[in-house]
Amino acid sequence: KPADKNSDGVYEISNAGQLYWFAALVNGTLLDGTAQNLSANAVLVNDITVNTGVLNADGTLASDVSGFKAWTPIGKSSTYAYSGTFDGQNHTVSGLYFNNNSQYYVGFFGYVVGSNSKISNVGVADSYFNGKEDVGGVCGFGNHNTISNCYNTGAVSGNSSVGGVCGYKYYGTISNCYNTGAVSGTESSVGGVCGYS
Repeated sequence: KPADKNSDGVYEISNAGQLYWFAALVNGTLLDGTAQNLSANAVLVNDITVNTGVLNADGTLASDVSGFKAWTPIGKSSTYAYSGTFDGQNHTVSGLYFNNNSQYYVGFFGYVVGSNSKISNVGVADSYFNGKEDVGGVCGFGNHNTISNCYNTGAVSGNSSVGGVCGYKYYGTISNCYNTGAVSGTESSVGGVCGYS
């Protein structure tokens, strides 16, 4: 079911189905005839849980992932970069699962671009992101955008440019953010909050 727009033209996301619909709106993969919108604005109006038990109590990936619904990052590539504003309104998104170690731009958001683009006030929990490069709990690759008042408690892994909040930050700012999740990388530029800036 599509997310509804409020009087300001901002999509209000209240459940997992609407979150996936919004990602598909940005990524241009909707099958209902709705035109792609890379700069759509959205707010969360509830905490959202996609999968439960993605991580074990010690922060490692659950042994059985067969039942998990996979996540496609909002702004899945540089060609489909997200340029809107997303305000979590202090809600959390839990249970995102992405596991493809050949993929770039991995996270809740994949590739975000533009000085007008803002991701704010959202927490990512009980989630697992494994990619190749530019992997972050909140944002894989941030280009000139701002990330504020966000946190990640999920597991993030990749080869290089891997960060708890943002994998690769090109200009722009990260402020009032934190990470308590496990972050690991096999090559270079791996950080608790930001991998490469």
